[in-house]
Amino acid sequence: MLQPIAQLGMRIVRSFRRDRRGAVAIQFAILAVPLAVLSFGLVDINRASVAKRELQDALDAATLMAARSSATNNTGLQTVGSAALVAQLGTMSDATLTSSSFVLGGTGNTTVISTAKVKVTPIIANLWLQGDMTVGAASQVVRSQNKLEVVLALDNTGSMAFTLGSSTKISALKTAATGLVSTLQAAASRSSLTDPIKIGVVPFSMSVNVGSTYQNEVWITGTQPNEYGEDIFNTPTNRFAMLTQMGATWAGCVESRPAPYDIQDTAPTPSIGGTMFVPYFAPDEPDDNKISYTRWGHTYYYDFDNNYISNDNTSSTVWKTRQGNTTKYSTSISSTARGTGDFGPNRECGLTPLLRLTSNFSTVTNKLNSMVSVGNTNVAMGLMWGWHVLSPNAPFADGVAYGTPKVTKVIILLTDGDNTNDEVSNPENSIYTGVGYIWQKRLLASGSTSTYLDETSSDTQRRDAIDDREAKLCANIKAKGIIIYSIGVGVSTHSKSILQTCASYSDYYYDVTDASQLDTVFDNIAGAIASLRISK
Repeated sequence: MLQPIAQLGMRIVRSFRRDRRGAVAIQFAILAVPLAVLSFGLVDINRASVAKRELQDALDAATLMAARSSATNNTGLQTVGSAALVAQLGTMSDATLTSSSFVLGGTGNTTVISTAKVKVTPIIANLWLQGDMTVGAASQVVRSQNKLEVVLALDNTGSMAFTLGSSTKISALKTAATGLVSTLQAAASRSSLTDPIKIGVVPFSMSVNVGSTYQNEVWITGTQPNEYGEDIFNTPTNRFAMLTQMGATWAGCVESRPAPYDIQDTAPTPSIGGTMFVPYFAPDEPDDNKISYTRWGHTYYYDFDNNYISNDNTSSTVWKTRQGNTTKYSTSISSTARGTGDFGPNRECGLTPLLRLTSNFSTVTNKLNSMVSVGNTNVAMGLMWGWHVLSPNAPFADGVAYGTPKVTKVIILLTDGDNTNDEVSNPENSIYTGVGYIWQKRLLASGSTSTYLDETSSDTQRRDAIDDREAKLCANIKAKGIIIYSIGVGVSTHSKSILQTCASYSDYYYDVTDASQLDTVFDNIAGAIASLRISK
């Protein structure tokens, strides 16, 4: 508006100059000078107005940067804020920065308050101003006072040890995730609240390791409840007792609860067997020279991968009877079989145990750096335990109640592959995983509420069944107000679609095609969940 006014003044001056009447000429002579001063003065006012807008925009941005920094006192804020302001103003041609201030304020020093001034040298307005024009601006940024509960549900399967681009996926994950922890730690240091940010970690593969220290908890039972379906043992037996008889100990992995509790955070109740958790126990499979089949008139023997009790004195040639004979588990097994390697009751349970919610950031970092790659993929089970860690319900009950004001719950889910439950060439037709053997009929067919897969099912049917549980689980988690970020690391188009749907919003899914991209992805997520807002 100021420029048209100045132009109007100039038109009036020109009209006076063209008018040849004597009275008008005299009036022109009298008014020409003040009108010119007015016109140029309005130009100066317009220049000052533009400078104020530019200063306000730059100050808002600089204050936001200062608030997001790790500075906890005025000196630190001033250093960060003033440097950011200078950078934001750039080469401001019509004004010069003269002062700036960035200080803490508000209740509990939770607000960054800033002011700044620039000077604009006038063209003619200094006739009455007797100096430069000073323009000021002010801004405030409230440092987030929401508390955060964050769980990292991270794929630790064997394929994470493979290289994707410039590095292995597991090593890039460790670096990126520890960077996220550092960012959140800095955000926590800026808060006046007690324990403003808590983080949990759930490494997963085809099972989850909750930690062997929980063996005697009321929410875990050594004997498989009937709701779990067909037992691998011929008679109900306490798995912890059998491990003791073999000279072994439980490594800490658990099996998935049966439907519908596999996708719900219902608290474990001993009177409802399906809500309880059962320790992972891979049975001793039959000796390779005991279970035969005939083809083309010749006798062949099946290969069983997890044979760790030799000469078990079981006379039956029926594989399920021989495998489930509980009396043979009183035999001491080799030290190798007591581990978490390729065979033994804890087979493929070499996962790093999960970490419950904690505000000790060093503990979180140490947990991330201890992760290893082992086993196949069951994203649904890993995500479910991510929810258990975040839940206000048992087994841990560490999370605050759903809907608690000013508390945000977040799960960051990362995986690098399709869900799997592979077929094998023996009567088991699967390896033992967190859902047992496929013949135990514990995996609901995709889209069904009553039909369970068995040993006749294909790899694709098994993948789709786990996918279906994963999709339903994502919906249940989001229904509780929990935010989900999902990351696919070199995943197939099939898995990408599931992860995209799982994320709370379309831009909360990240597609990683090179492991080096994980740093940027985790940095973006960290910035988003620790975001701040401009209050004035």
